Amino acid sequence: MRAGGTGPKTPEDIRQALLRAHGAARLRLVPDGAPQGVRVLLALREEGGLALADARPTAERLMAGGLVGTSVEMEVLATRLRGRGLEAVVRPDGP
Repeated sequence: MRAGGTGPKTPEDIRQALLRAHGAARLRLVPDGAPQGVRVLLALREEGGLALADARPTAERLMAGGLVGTSVEMEVLATRLRGRGLEAVVRPDGP
């Protein structure tokens, strides 16, 4: 998964073919009134295997406007975030 480097790695040629065929998906967090930063970092580090140095900028991008990738990449990450009590939605990216 390219969004932040979490999850299984899809060969880039296959990933690009999926993006051309199906378009990109955007993963966003739904604010729940509670601080989300620590839960996002934990999900990225523990579930996604990212080092803190990699997890922090990925978390910042996610909390600022979302992450973009294939729909499968975004759904896998959304499932991990939901497992940490965060509400995450995946939608087609674009206009």
